[in-house]
Amino acid sequence: MLVPFFHRAGRVYVLVIRRTDRVPTHKGQVAFPGGAAEPEDADLLATALREAQEEVGIDPASVTVLGALRPFDTRVSDFLVSPFCGFLDAADPTFEGQDFEVAEMLEVPLDQLRDPGSRRWGLVPGFSLPIPLPYYEVNGIVIWGASGGIVAELLEALDQAEARLEPEPAEG
Repeated sequence: MLVPFFHRAGRVYVLVIRRTDRVPTHKGQVAFPGGAAEPEDADLLATALREAQEEVGIDPASVTVLGALRPFDTRVSDFLVSPFCGFLDAADPTFEGQDFEVAEMLEVPLDQLRDPGSRRWGLVPGFSLPIPLPYYEVNGIVIWGASGGIVAELLEALDQAEARLEPEPAEG
């Protein structure tokens, strides 16, 4: 799975997709581009880049790979997802969704996703789950389940990296 970052109009965004109702699992849910490994994939990064190209038209050569997040278990569908973060080299990229899997491509501003007000707890809007869960909501885009867990880890990693970049207080 690829967590694609890109610049648009001077802001950093993350691309997610809304899955169609035709896919076998996670119908209508918001997810990052990704899918199952194929025998020709050299490794899980190659799988992530290939799937991002197939699902939303991202050229693998245009991705600067930033690194991997920990694998995430989807629990309900029993997939182990291996997310990789990558920055698209071109500003203002265009995307082309694959009709069978992608109902909608959604661009989420990273600063809004990082806003603590985007993190919610409760019944997930738009889904008939009887128990409260953590989720993120930005501009009506609801990210929950495995994708929400990946977002949580991503935001924690960004916070830790940012804290390391802050200057040490001067002694005196």
